[in-house]
This record gives sequence, structure tokens and C-alpha cells, in this order.
Amino acid sequence: MNVVANDLGRYTDVPATSVVPRSARTASWFGATAALTIVAAHFIGAAVDPVLDPISWYAFTPGGGELILAGGVTLAVLGLILTARMYRSGLAVGPIPAAAMIVFAIAMVLVGAFPTDPPGSPATFSATVHRYSAATAFCVLPAVGLSLQRSIRQPRTGRPRGLRTFAWVLGVLVAVFLVVHLSLVSVGSGIVAFGLIERVGFAVMIGYLILLALTIDAEAPRHEAVEVAEPALLLSGSRSADLAA
Repeated sequence: MNVVANDLGRYTDVPATSVVPRSARTASWFGATAALTIVAAHFIGAAVDPVLDPISWYAFTPGGGELILAGGVTLAVLGLILTARMYRSGLAVGPIPAAAMIVFAIAMVLVGAFPTDPPGSPATFSATVHRYSAATAFCVLPAVGLSLQRSIRQPRTGRPRGLRTFAWVLGVLVAVFLVVHLSLVSVGSGIVAFGLIERVGFAVMIGYLILLALTIDAEAPRHEAVEVAEPALLLSGSRSADLAA
């Protein structure tokens, strides 16, 4: 019995050709929200130099600390959502992706919950937690992408390869930055344009999470649900096909 194409698409298990990239859409919304918190902090903390001063100095302006915390929590929640989706889709295996992303989420929350010290003041416990948490967040992100790429045995697209490249580049950049930064701090100096570098790093972090989401969308199994056809509808489809013939 012949069935017209529309009926066949409704009643059979076929690959979805127009699937909405759900994870990418989620990552875009969360990423934009996190970015907006920093933009808002910039406007209320106009005295902070975006080229020289770190993002954490917005905490010294009214409402700035709350915006930093909101941005960190937003990215933490996004990371946990993407982790749940990569495991639910069967793309991620083993504990490394989950462990790395959980560490990332905790670190991002701690960055906002423990503000840094005012300029020129002695280091406190809060500032130490803030700085190590920020460094940890960047250090563990590459492990998520590399682990996910290795677990995708038969990639259907080039997304996993791109994710692996991005992860390696991010890892190398973070390592170089930390080595240079810690070396300068040990002699009482600092990196020129540290604020600009930090803001670019924040944008790279958001872009990395979006790429992770795109990889999940591209590689996750996607099929429309099987729907049982009623005999009358099948008959109607058959008659339509016969008339068309």
C-alpha cells in the first residue's frame, strides 16, 4: 500500500531533517545573559578601566558584586545543563567530563561569592579563593571538550574535531597566561592590558561553551518519535497517492 510522503514522515521513524539546535539555543541565551551582566557592571562601574583593570574590580561599585555573581552562576548552570545533555544523549562516557564541568561550575560560583581585595590591600582569604577559582575554571574547561571528542567514535560532522582544536588552543593559552602572570606577580609587577585580556578570556569561555553545545546538537542521535498510524488515515494516504498517479 502506497502512502504519501507527508503521511510517511508522520508515521515512521526517520531522521529529523529540521531539528531545532536546542543546546546551541540554550547556550546562546545563557551566554548572552552572562555577557550582559559584565556589560551592565561596566556601565555602573565607569571608573574601572576595561583595558587595565580586572573584571573583579567591579565588585567595588554598587551592585557590581551581585552582577559578577549573577554572571558566574549563569555560566555554572549552563555548564551543568550541557553536561546532562551530553550524557543523556550518550555522547559522553566516563567521569571526566562530568567531574571537570562540576569543578568549573563550582569555581564560577566561588568567583562571584568571594570578591577580590581592593587595589593595594594585602591579600585576604576571599581574594585567594577568587583568584584560584577563576584560574581553575579556565584550566578544567579543555578537559571537557577533549573527553567528549574522544568518546565520539564515529563523528557525523566536523564539530568534534573543531572542539578538540579549540580545547587544545584554550589549554595552551591558559597555561602561557598563568606562567607569565605568576612570574610577573612574583616580582611585584603585572601584565599590561590585564583587564582587556581578562575580558577577552571571558568571551572565549562563552564561545567555548557554545561550541560544546553545537557539538552536542550535531552529534546526538536525532529521530522523530514513531507514531502509530490509524487505518483510516493510511487508507486516505493510499487513495491520495492513487489519485495522484
